[in-house]
Amino acid sequence: MVGPRALFSTVILACALAGAALIPAAAYAAPAQSSASADADESDEAFQEEDCPVDVPAEYEDRVTCGTLTVPERRTPEADPSKTLVLPVVVIESRADDADDPLVFPTSGGPGGGAVNSLWYFLDYADWALDDRDVILVEQRGDGLAEPSLNCPELDLENFVEDGVLLSGEADRARRSEQIVACRDRLTAEGIDLAAYTSAESAVDLADLRTALGYDEWNLYGLSYGARLALTVMRDRPDGLQAVILDGVYPPQINRYEDTPAGFLAAVDTMLAACADDADCGKEYPDLEKSLLDLLARAADTPLTVTVDNPVDGTPLTLHLSDADLTVGLFNAFYDAETIRALPYVIDRLAKGEAETAVPLAQRNVDNINYFSEGLSLSIDCSEEAPFNDDERIAAALTQDPLLAHYPLSEGFREDCELWGVPALSGNENSLVTSAIPALLMTGQYDPVTPEAFAASTAEGLSVAHRYSFPGQGHAPVWTVWSDDCAAGIAQQFLLDPVTPPDASCIEAMPATDFLIGEDIHATSSIYRLDGELLRDRNPVQIAIAALTILVFIATLVYAAAYGLTWLSRRRADAPGGLVLVAATSSGLNLAYVCGMVAILFNTDPILLAFGLPSGAWPLLLVPFIALSAGILLIVSLIRAWMQEEGSLFHRVVLSVSALASALFALWLLARGLLML
Repeated sequence: MVGPRALFSTVILACALAGAALIPAAAYAAPAQSSASADADESDEAFQEEDCPVDVPAEYEDRVTCGTLTVPERRTPEADPSKTLVLPVVVIESRADDADDPLVFPTSGGPGGGAVNSLWYFLDYADWALDDRDVILVEQRGDGLAEPSLNCPELDLENFVEDGVLLSGEADRARRSEQIVACRDRLTAEGIDLAAYTSAESAVDLADLRTALGYDEWNLYGLSYGARLALTVMRDRPDGLQAVILDGVYPPQINRYEDTPAGFLAAVDTMLAACADDADCGKEYPDLEKSLLDLLARAADTPLTVTVDNPVDGTPLTLHLSDADLTVGLFNAFYDAETIRALPYVIDRLAKGEAETAVPLAQRNVDNINYFSEGLSLSIDCSEEAPFNDDERIAAALTQDPLLAHYPLSEGFREDCELWGVPALSGNENSLVTSAIPALLMTGQYDPVTPEAFAASTAEGLSVAHRYSFPGQGHAPVWTVWSDDCAAGIAQQFLLDPVTPPDASCIEAMPATDFLIGEDIHATSSIYRLDGELLRDRNPVQIAIAALTILVFIATLVYAAAYGLTWLSRRRADAPGGLVLVAATSSGLNLAYVCGMVAILFNTDPILLAFGLPSGAWPLLLVPFIALSAGILLIVSLIRAWMQEEGSLFHRVVLSVSALASALFALWLLARGLLML
């Protein structure tokens, strides 16, 4: 999570996610058909160039080609050959004239996160890949842009809101069960075999794609759940696989519901220790662990209430945050290195009863509710993960620390899987993968969902494994290149020479976590909300009001300057006495405030802006009050001028427009919480 300019542009959330358009066939020259492509006609039929399902920025159109791969729903002898799946594919041409073997990206995680909607990342951030090779994005079977999709609109946010309040607790659980059944029934009525959507089937899809595109060899980038899919490819379909990046290692032999609580606890303990070791953080928050436990205990009895924007229609949405909700929010916050810096501050403020501090994190979680293809996630989880988790071991894991008494992420999956109704796969899906294919295993120090222990366990089965952990980083350090580019640089080296250990000296130069503390921040959620209206949501009404009033202020200053020059030459006043100066003062102060705020927004630590303004910015906050005083004086004086017909009609009209703009701007600031001290 970051503040204005790129608020929530990471993991999450991002939270959030964009893409492509068809270019002439000549713009993409596919490599020569390999000897592995035994049936060229069949391959040509399987892959077809088509229009892109997402938008491509104009400057990249000559480097992007889109198409679809058609694969069978089932590959068993008794399967109906007419039942096929269509998977969108995007090929991004390398910047290199002589590109190396390509890198394929089958999912952004989840499962259910999609791949094609991540085109924005590869175009804007993935120089580490595209400088040397083509990148191929392929939508996993069942994902959002695939046909058919196992996306469940029945589980979208709007189905869990009643009277402007998001359901929670038992009401949320009951509604979720109803909606899972509704989605299952709809998909099965459409003839979809929910059990056909597994990592093993997706691994064969990738093998088919390599053959269809005519590559002898390629590389695989496994992000989060994608690492599990990559390991499945290494196990089941290793032919043509040259090297694999596992960015956030989630392997088959790990039992997620048993093992993830320990990963979350390790992340919390790492943050607490890092804060204690930091002079400023340790001094300001000496009892941070106690504050966290006290906060969760109180929230278990009395949930915190906050209001966020409903991402569906922009209306206010009330959340009642229980201890479980806060724990999930804390878990998700560890994904992003920038958000981690704010956690001690957030915990302290919430522990003091300042619920508004939770708004940025709560908004991100709400924004991401509709992001994943829930049906695909259920099909994979319920067939190859849930069956191998033991309830007694889960219960034992949750007794390891008082914090875990509030941890809800190992709950409810049994009920969900019973409703979804796919059969368990064999124990092969719970076994260590052994392979001689070179692999790069990357973990962030704070990663709560794929901790270092997962990577260490996975490396035991790999004969060529380069394993690194990155201080100060959260989930998937290669992906989050905007936070630090060390991991991405190591990934680039690895792809050029997968056998030789890459130079990882940059890890030693990575700084310790620079935590925010209360004395740095003038707390307010107004900047975050303003960013949401003007930049994230681009509300046309609010943008129009802000732009119109600013234009009037500029016009007022031009008018005042012209009037002053005229007065100096003629020594004669056609405007009501002194009101041009008052109008210029009000407009000038409002413009000074706007310029000051813009300067702060573009020169301040973005994560700080998610929670307020720099503490040293308080003098600027006085400016709109002075401008408002001048505006009130202008309005009162103009009423008298109109009543007494003082000055010419032209000047009275111009000054009235300026006064109206000042009043409108003051009301606009007040409604956004920006008229504050």
